[in-house]
Amino acid sequence: MNKLFMSAIYFIILLQGCKQESVVVNDLQFEEKLVVRSMLTAGQPIRVYFSKTVPVSGSYNPDDFIVKDVIASINNENNSYKLTYADSGYYTYPGLNASNGETYSLKADWKGKQSTSQTIVPFSTQYQNAKLVTEVNGTDTTYSLQCMLTPRTGAVYGVTWVIINADSVFRLEDTVIPELLREQDKNLLNLLILKTRNIPNELINKWRKSLFIRVHAFDAQYYNFFLTQNANTATTNVFNQSNISLRWNVKGGGIGMFIGETNFIIKVNL
Repeated sequence: MNKLFMSAIYFIILLQGCKQESVVVNDLQFEEKLVVRSMLTAGQPIRVYFSKTVPVSGSYNPDDFIVKDVIASINNENNSYKLTYADSGYYTYPGLNASNGETYSLKADWKGKQSTSQTIVPFSTQYQNAKLVTEVNGTDTTYSLQCMLTPRTGAVYGVTWVIINADSVFRLEDTVIPELLREQDKNLLNLLILKTRNIPNELINKWRKSLFIRVHAFDAQYYNFFLTQNANTATTNVFNQSNISLRWNVKGGGIGMFIGETNFIIKVNL
């Protein structure tokens, strides 16, 4: 995945904290569950991370969360791919990459309980008018990036800013998506107006000509999860079972997210 988060948000993005924080607060009766974390990014190898919830016990080792005995498979059209344990909690199938427009189903059996999920990897979409936005409020000036795009049915969208300077080999990317927009959020011209977080002024002063905007398109299922767990803050409690309002798309004996994503970057023309 060609970004800092979103292996970070979104899962990245989104979802990095699962590995270290699969902890259940003791205000509820503890129930051990399988935890699933997978962002299926178009063009990238499919990897599924499995861990488990554990009760609070004072000190813990992140490796204690990893489970290595999950029987799991991914179905795509009429093909079934049995996943095998690779390392650090991740399961893979050699050569299996995520593709735009494809639907993937996950089945995982662990300790006699089955967990299932299904997602689609969105297509990319048409965009226009990627620009730097300057806002002046009294003596304060803030900068962000904005673009407009044509949404597709079944996808939700967010953006982050990126700085890429080939001459100095400098690269910096924001890891936080401030909001997700759906197809129904489009304006009268049938466009979504997407805006990044503010970019620090010192970065604008130095790298104004090296600005890019990354468009993230997620399976629409991601929208409710994003809202209910406040994913845009990159919380370390992504998989904390005590928050019963979380809207996972993993069903059955497990919790977590198995979600499709496509992303691409646009040069900002000043």
